[in-house]
Amino acid sequence: MSNNESFNADGQVIFIEPRWVTGETCLFTVGNLRDYMYGRTHLTKMRKAFVSKLEKEGFKITYDKNDIDENTICLIMNEDVLGLPSNCTMSDYKKAFDKRIFEKAGEKLNYPHTVRVEEYFENPFFPAVFKNEGTNGGVDKFLIENESQLETIKKLYRDYASNPTIANAFSLSVFQQLIETPTNHKTYMRVLMSSSGDVMGASLKYSIAETKVREPEGVFEKIFWDENSEYYLGCRGMFNYYSGGGNIHFSQPRFSTEKSKILALHGLDPYRPEVPDDVLEVASNIASKGNEELGIMCGIDFILNEADNKWYYLEIQAFPAIEEWAVTKGIRKIKEGGIEEYMKYCELDLEARHDALMMHMNKKKSQGNSDNKPKTLVLTPTKKQ
Repeated sequence: MSNNESFNADGQVIFIEPRWVTGETCLFTVGNLRDYMYGRTHLTKMRKAFVSKLEKEGFKITYDKNDIDENTICLIMNEDVLGLPSNCTMSDYKKAFDKRIFEKAGEKLNYPHTVRVEEYFENPFFPAVFKNEGTNGGVDKFLIENESQLETIKKLYRDYASNPTIANAFSLSVFQQLIETPTNHKTYMRVLMSSSGDVMGASLKYSIAETKVREPEGVFEKIFWDENSEYYLGCRGMFNYYSGGGNIHFSQPRFSTEKSKILALHGLDPYRPEVPDDVLEVASNIASKGNEELGIMCGIDFILNEADNKWYYLEIQAFPAIEEWAVTKGIRKIKEGGIEEYMKYCELDLEARHDALMMHMNKKKSQGNSDNKPKTLVLTPTKKQ
């Protein structure tokens, strides 16, 4: 954790979701019982120690949502902040959540034209990205370019209206304006933000190869990719506009010729890239005004539209990957692997959240300072001690 021996939070109240401390909200995808028990034991121990550290720094911890007011800092998102009924659908939740986020973003927010399934059926546009918003990592996303493909989707929609799995997937799905980026690579910008409204790290992610063929994972992939199915769609998948694993971290001291070219084509200085002013304003508004919805840090994705040279908001993560922050700290990336590696990652996540909390507190204590603009990145990462 960060060394803040002289820091005193003076009783600042922090809300923490109790289930987060025990790992209940983090290990639901771990199927192996041994790994689950190992992970839960270690997460509970790790996070309880983290809470004790916060208390020693003078923070007052509450686990009761009723204690949250305008002065409370939420360490993680308050899942009940929208006040929706317990029987609401995921689609209802996402619409309400997006509405709250968009209201905070400000007038410079650009967002790809997006409509629900039935609305698109009434007024289609091409090309469009059909995507199931209930999935992650590019699963169940398809490029729709013509009426024939649309008719196939409509047929599945009609034929399986009474199938709960497929009907639910359709309820979570949208059709969205296709955005073409300035290079042959599929790219987007990830900005990791503190709830102070400051940048903790940023990178431009780009594909380094054609998307590899993989086994179908999503509800729609298992149907639309099956060449023997009457619902075979015959279209290429969309992978969050980015696939293949290339990262251009803005805090790197120098870049290759290829990376410099990609940066320049996105209007970013290849010698000292920074988050563009309009993106920074939108990201800062969302993060600083959305602490209760998002917690102490969040990851926000933007994509550059070559057609109008504007950056468009794509999506937000309340539990983001922390690679952009780790690079600024000179921390080596933890290799993907089993439950032990995940525990190491969770420990780093706590360190990142503590940094974000310190940024939030410093901003709060300096509200009267005339120079209170959102801060962006230094070029050279600090050394990990």
